Amino acid sequence: MDRILIAESNTELASQLRGVFADANNYPMSCDTIKKTRTMLECEEWALVLVDEKMTDGSGLDLLEYISEGIIVIMILAEDTKLNEDGLRGYGVADYIKKPFNPIVLKAKVGTQLQKKHTRFDDGSSARFDALGVAFPEFMVGDKTVYIDKYEFDFDHKEYKYKEKNIMLGDLEQCLLKLLVENRGVVLKKNTLMERLNAELGKEIDGDILAETVQVLMQKLHAFRYIKTIFGIGYMWTAYKDM
Repeated sequence: MDRILIAESNTELASQLRGVFADANNYPMSCDTIKKTRTMLECEEWALVLVDEKMTDGSGLDLLEYISEGIIVIMILAEDTKLNEDGLRGYGVADYIKKPFNPIVLKAKVGTQLQKKHTRFDDGSSARFDALGVAFPEFMVGDKTVYIDKYEFDFDHKEYKYKEKNIMLGDLEQCLLKLLVENRGVVLKKNTLMERLNAELGKEIDGDILAETVQVLMQKLHAFRYIKTIFGIGYMWTAYKDM
């Protein structure tokens, strides 16, 4: 289980985030001041720390020097922030999100970073699905088949099953499914998906076709718990069952 520390002065937002992150894989706690957060950093071990840029008793950046190497840091930035990606990288920040934000998008970012932390690849040939059995126990890895809950996806042989029943998928649906599963827990932006699908299939895929294909894929696979639409942003295959 990964321990997540949330340094957030807005107690209502902090409570909401604790609810979003609390599950079988994560144990979240929150602090509303820099002083309290420093104490928790000294007393407990953490996998990841969420740090609000503007705390009531100072700048969240001041906390970074107290966060040990190896602990992932994700910054929550103010809407009017002057910080940029390059500047944050200089502080050792792994990722960031700006207010206002969708908590599900933040959970996806956290899931991605924790997956990277836990993933250990033996070699490049097995890198595609090794993380499934490490970060998220509901996933299993076979020689060529990906097992997710009641699903079996064999992308090499283009065979797909749900509850041991074969599911017929078109070329576009197969390509989309592969991109979603390979990037599970990551929100894939619509434009990025369309560019990848266009490149791999040699077809002109627009937003309407993409949205329709997502719906068809959800229906064929009965994957409403897994395939999620992040409105205004894109789509994702969730890394957690409770999302």
